[in-house]
Amino acid sequence: MKKVLSALFVSLFFVSCTSSKIYTTQTCMVCLNPTDGILVLPLAWEPSFRQLSVSQKNQIERQIISLLQNEGFHKVEVLDRLDYELLKEGIKDLNDPVQREKLSSKLGYSYLIGLTIGPTRVGETWAYQTPQEAYDLAPVPDMEISSILRMALISTETGQIESDFTITSTNSGLTTSDEDGGLDYQNYAELFGVIQHGVAKGIKNLVNGCSC
Repeated sequence: MKKVLSALFVSLFFVSCTSSKIYTTQTCMVCLNPTDGILVLPLAWEPSFRQLSVSQKNQIERQIISLLQNEGFHKVEVLDRLDYELLKEGIKDLNDPVQREKLSSKLGYSYLIGLTIGPTRVGETWAYQTPQEAYDLAPVPDMEISSILRMALISTETGQIESDFTITSTNSGLTTSDEDGGLDYQNYAELFGVIQHGVAKGIKNLVNGCSC
């Protein structure tokens, strides 16, 4: 039991080490209302998400839905789960403004949320510096796990981007010294978890930025 608790503490610590920063490209131009319908563009449609498994992409989509619901939005769904509704209204191509506008006028969804992943980085999971290397201030091993995530809110009525920003998320791991003066560098976080952290920060920023 003691080992299990210790492992759990380490796992939670690495999760808590992840930090995110928001860089705004376009300040939100609309007032989001809890009655507004919001559709998430399927991550499977976005080539940059190919580095994630199908299960991971589905998990992020569920995460976004849950986060929006927790913020008071109830009419939220992933676009490709509306197969019957889309077929009924003849919506096949979102690049067609007439078809896209039907998402709002016929189905009651005012906005789309689109995500893309930029460059990601996964360093070493473990490294060690001898006491002499630490004393000589040798270069620090690359332990960083990071992701860049872009999130945009798009009007289904006009096709315009109403909010656009980037979330950079980083987990640098943990450094500890041993009794000899050497340094242990550890990072057992996962890129998927770092991306999830960015998604959570992004949805919070979107809701706060579009509140009036």
